[in-house]
Amino acid sequence: MEIRVTRENPTKLTTDALVVTVCEGHEALRGFARMVDEALGHRIAELMALKEVRGKFGEVTILHNWGKIPARRTIVLGLGKEEKLTLEKIRDAFGIAARKARDVGVHHLTLTVLENHDKKWNPVDVVQSLVEGVLLGTYRYQGYKTGEKEEKLALERLTVVVDDSISDRAAAVAVERGEVFARATNFARDLVNTPANRMTPTVLAEKAAEIARRRNLEFRVLERDELEALGFGAFLSVAKGSDEPPKLIVLQYKGAADSKEMLGFIGKGITFDAGGVQIKPDEGMHEMKMDMAGAAAVLGAMDAIGALQPHVNVVAVIPACENLVSGRAFKPGDVITSFSGKTIEVRHTDAEGRLILADGIAYAKQLGATKLVDVATLTGAVIVALGKAASGLMTNNAEWADEVKKAAEIAGEKVWELPLFDEYEEYIESEVADLKNDAGRPAGTIQGGLFLRAFAEDTPWVHLDIAGTADTDKDRGHYPAGATGVAVRTLTQLAIRFGGK
Repeated sequence: MEIRVTRENPTKLTTDALVVTVCEGHEALRGFARMVDEALGHRIAELMALKEVRGKFGEVTILHNWGKIPARRTIVLGLGKEEKLTLEKIRDAFGIAARKARDVGVHHLTLTVLENHDKKWNPVDVVQSLVEGVLLGTYRYQGYKTGEKEEKLALERLTVVVDDSISDRAAAVAVERGEVFARATNFARDLVNTPANRMTPTVLAEKAAEIARRRNLEFRVLERDELEALGFGAFLSVAKGSDEPPKLIVLQYKGAADSKEMLGFIGKGITFDAGGVQIKPDEGMHEMKMDMAGAAAVLGAMDAIGALQPHVNVVAVIPACENLVSGRAFKPGDVITSFSGKTIEVRHTDAEGRLILADGIAYAKQLGATKLVDVATLTGAVIVALGKAASGLMTNNAEWADEVKKAAEIAGEKVWELPLFDEYEEYIESEVADLKNDAGRPAGTIQGGLFLRAFAEDTPWVHLDIAGTADTDKDRGHYPAGATGVAVRTLTQLAIRFGGK
């Protein structure tokens, strides 16, 4: 999509549709909305007086301009109550408007920034949010339908009208960041939405190699023989049940040669999870192609980091394999030795994500990571606890957790911390090994966090359980139905913040 910024009077612009915003409860139009309303003979104000336009959040009203201004249509977008407006809601609202515009055949969409935005937020963040909202909200997975294909409507051009509160340079930065963040997120969405027979560990490694070539990152893949020689016992135990070869994917970005600090991102890359010997119920099993959403988030973030080039060092470690059933598959009661040397009693083969992440975390530390974040669709229990609105967060270091929370807040991705109290540790105690991987239903999400903490040890670490936020069953704001690409923007924002210190 071609994106440009302009300071031109929006009533003079030729475009398929011009978006102006109104807030609920405002009796008078402001800023660009008032300017456009006057040019249209106060049609918007009249609709507001008739209560046909109320400004409710996500309300979209399309007006045909019939030659009164060069724009063919005006889209009046409701932002809800002004005091409740956030940057996240701005993304959602413009995502809704852009999707509606696309679906009625708009190819060139023009946005106007909302009035008084500079009194509440940095104008750069506002413009970035507008761009992200449009690009994220209009994402569509292409799929594999054959035969006579219907013509897909698509936005081709985006114009953003700004005011004097933002400089040309700042506006350019905002557009660049918005475009990079959104495209990286949509890349992750594509990976997660792809069927498991077309997104194997091998294909995932190929996608990582593409990122490395595109962004000039260091790249390597550890194959089964090398993994066996190095002692990746936990990871290889999970992979044993599948004929697909496991891949340990490593990407490295070196943007701060003067720093010994290094971020370590570890993503769960189970490209299909049948549950192993303790197989999952058939209902919904097709959705287990999404069990590599953590890996997709890490790859998307590395793509964005490579594009933006912050002053930071980052290593990404992605253990990728399938968790299937066969005569070779690992079994409940097995005792395995992890890469760190810790022994693990397998109590449940469907608690496999924490096993591969254990080896990934230990390896990231060996590669020099000084701060860790792992991302995983780890537990169904996190959906019971937090629903689909927020990812679970657990940590061994409050200060590092605060950094991740701030990055998530800026990115507009909700996280909520769950405790790792000492009283919970009995859940991972084993009589025959250093620890066990499952203890049943109580504190299910916390069990996973405690298990991973044992491998992070004293290195500052945060675990993000995205099982509830990795996908959505219907269009919601700037999230079209399907994979959300959650955590891409949080990890990218974290790298930017970390590099700025």
